[in-house]
Formats: sequence, C-alpha cells, structure tokens
Amino acid sequence: MDSRKARAVIRIVDDDAGVRESYKFLIESEGWLVRTYPSAEAFLELDDPSIPGCGIFDVRMTGLTGMELHEKLLELSHRLPVIFVSAHGDIEMAVKAIRRGAIDFLTKPIVDEKLLSSIEMAVSQSFEEFEASIAQDATLEAWKVLSPRERQVAMLVSEGLMNKVIADRLGIADRTVQVHRSNVCQKLGVKHAVGVSQIITQLRRLGAIE
Repeated sequence: MDSRKARAVIRIVDDDAGVRESYKFLIESEGWLVRTYPSAEAFLELDDPSIPGCGIFDVRMTGLTGMELHEKLLELSHRLPVIFVSAHGDIEMAVKAIRRGAIDFLTKPIVDEKLLSSIEMAVSQSFEEFEASIAQDATLEAWKVLSPRERQVAMLVSEGLMNKVIADRLGIADRTVQVHRSNVCQKLGVKHAVGVSQIITQLRRLGAIE
C-alpha cells in the first residue's frame, strides 16, 4: 500500500448524507482513510487540518459555504489542499477558488476517475508542504541551538570569508574560528560553507534573521 494512504486523511464536507456516503465508498475503495462532516462548522470543530491529506468541500451548504470554509482555513494559516464540488458550473467561482489555492473545481455529477485523480494531486501537494514545514522547523531549531558567537561565525562564513578574516573581524584567534566553524556545521547538519550559506539564505527567507 502507498504509505501516504496510511497517513493521509481525505475529508468530505457536504450537507447531503447520500453524497457523503457515495464519495466515502468510492474513496475508501481506493485505500484512503476518509472522514465525513455534514457541515463546515462540524469540520472546524472536529477536524485537525494540520494532518496531511485534502478536503472535498461542497460549494453550497447550509451555514458556512465551502468557499467560506476555505477562506476560514486560510485565515487560520492552514494550507490543507481543497477540491471544490458544485452542482452548478460557475466559471467565475471556479476561477476565484483556484486563485485562492484550490486544487480543482468539479461539477456534479462527479466523474469518479477525475475525483480520484484530483485527490492524488492534492495529497501529493499536502505531503510536499508538510515535509517542507518539518524541514523548516528543524532548521529553525538548529539555529536556536547555536551560541551567539557561533551565529556570528555562521553569518560571516555564509559571506564566503576565510577564517583569518573572520578572526580579525571578531577579534578572536584563527583556531577559535575553526572550532566555532566546525561546531556550526555539526549543529546545522552541513559539511561545508556552501551548506551554511544555504541555511542562512533559508533563514532570511523565513524572516528568522535579517
């Protein structure tokens, strides 16, 4: 079995019980774990959007609509990939949804193969973002472990400066720079100055350092 299928959750949010069960039967037959919700409110109360997978949201529902649910998730900084389903082919609505990051906008009656294909695409994106988030968190934690002096050395190493120049800048011995440089590489999990530079660039992109 695809390891993603054991870890991902496919959420179906639709106020029509028949539709929920129909989708659930189809998707589970492909080996996916499925959870169903009768409303956007129930989803927000009971689901954990940080778990990889995707959401299949009906556009028109009692209470919050699928579009409003997606907007709420974005406001909460949840990047769960979403597939919209609508009984009406509203091109303007579809374009708006896609621009906001939706994976697909499908019109009822749904073609099974199309829905399953969109789920595959959505889950792939979800795991890519999940793994990237874990890597970012690991980088931030590694940076926090560095001492203030090691951070200074790391910043100067990222500029391509030699040990002697760094020693002169910081008013310390060459040998001390070598020790700090070695510690920096070890703690950041890199082997050389290029790796240090890449991490510094990533940290700047994340806003962790200036």
